[in-house]
Amino acid sequence: MEVALWTSIVLGVLLGLANVAAGFLSYRVARNKPHGTFMVIVFGGMVGRMMLVLALLAIIIVFLPVSRVGFVGAFFATFALATVAEIILLQRWASKPSSSIESLPR
Repeated sequence: MEVALWTSIVLGVLLGLANVAAGFLSYRVARNKPHGTFMVIVFGGMVGRMMLVLALLAIIIVFLPVSRVGFVGAFFATFALATVAEIILLQRWASKPSSSIESLPR
C-alpha cells in the first residue's frame, strides 16, 4: 500500500508541475505582446490547461490504481503553490512601468 501511495503522490506532483510548466510557457509567449493579446494568450491558455488537467485527473483516477487521497492531495498542493506563483508573476508584469497597460487610452 505504501508504494501505491508514494506513486500516487509523485504522479499528482508531476501533473501539477506539467500544469505549471504550461502556465509559464504561455506567460513567456505572451509577455512581450500588447495587453489585449497578452490577456487572450494567458487566460485562453488557462482555460485550455484547466480542461486538459481535469480530463487527465479523471482518466488517472478512473483507470489507474492510485491512492485517490494521495494523488489529489499532491496535485492540489502543487496546483495551489503554482497558482500563487503565477499570480505573483502576472502582478509583476502588470506593474511594470513600461507595460502596454499604461499606454491604453482612458
